[in-house]
Amino acid sequence: MKILLIFTLCLISGPVSCFDVIGYSGGSVIIYCKHKQYGVLNKYFCKETPKQCVNVRIQNKWSHKDRFSLRDSSEVFTVIYRNLSLQDAGSYRCGEAGEWKHDVNLKVNTDSCCLSPNTMTAYLGETVTINCSYPEEFKTNYKYLFKQDGQDFTEVITTTETQRDRFSLSDDRSSKVVSVRISDVREDDGGVYYCAVLSGGDSVSYHSFYTEVQLQVTETSPSPKQPPPPGSSVIIIIIIVCVCVALLLIGGSALIFYKLRGTKTQGSISSFNVAKMGSKNRISHSACDYEEIRDPRPNADTGATPLSVELPSDPPNAVNVTAQQPPNSPVQHIYSEVDLPTEATVSIQNEDSHTNSTVAFHTEKSATVYASVNHHPQLE
Repeated sequence: MKILLIFTLCLISGPVSCFDVIGYSGGSVIIYCKHKQYGVLNKYFCKETPKQCVNVRIQNKWSHKDRFSLRDSSEVFTVIYRNLSLQDAGSYRCGEAGEWKHDVNLKVNTDSCCLSPNTMTAYLGETVTINCSYPEEFKTNYKYLFKQDGQDFTEVITTTETQRDRFSLSDDRSSKVVSVRISDVREDDGGVYYCAVLSGGDSVSYHSFYTEVQLQVTETSPSPKQPPPPGSSVIIIIIIVCVCVALLLIGGSALIFYKLRGTKTQGSISSFNVAKMGSKNRISHSACDYEEIRDPRPNADTGATPLSVELPSDPPNAVNVTAQQPPNSPVQHIYSEVDLPTEATVSIQNEDSHTNSTVAFHTEKSATVYASVNHHPQLE
């Protein structure tokens, strides 16, 4: 019903124009009402339902009220409408009392590209890029970047020029993204920016601000990564290879050491076992006083008696051996492995032949002693 009423007013109003203005929730619009008369009467911008009007009384100067800012200048009456909401949609009229008027139909849309402001951080002297996605309906429109200056807006750059001072703009229509590049960022570049489009006709035109970007400029810049000096990669590779070789050498040396140590330990254990087993057959100085060493030859044929070795505890270095042999026996060589003290004396007596033999021993530690016993006839 409201659209039908607006269309009817546009038809019956004669020279009165009717124009659609598209804004976005949270954004702003700048409406330009054009006229040829430049009178001294008050200019107005009114909402038809409910009736609300904002007036401007002084030419060439901004007049602010709530979310509205108005300015009257030669042939253009400018209205800024900020922070739009869905309830702001409706029919509006701009004009001069009794002189001219234009009807405007304000539409307030919502889009995922224009829901909330973006915050960016830039560092002094660096380059920053502001990217703004725009709605499909603005694909062929001229794109702009504005900076907020108090309650006014200052145009920074537009698609009609690709470069302006330190700012450059590009429009990628395939992805619907406009990009503004700011080089050599300065402290006064910080502030609130708006991405906008321009649309309109002969009587009414407008800028629609659809994306808000808050740019924060700081002096603290992260330390840039220093590129490695030439040839550093080769040095690093050499160092890595040397470390690997050193580790291999250390590992190999440790392996050989533990292997040799294991072999030595096994040899010591074997020697210990052999010595332990042999000790069962050796003479214990403190455990026994006598050990019989027998002749391996059969006793029946020779009629020999066992050879007795006496190990008295005192003196510790004297050993007495008594051997009985058959008469008229040739010189006998008796071999015995005995664990003897350092010095020992062995006496051999033969009762049948009335002969005595004495042998002296001088031994090392646990050495095997071989004694040759000679038969000496005793002179009567």
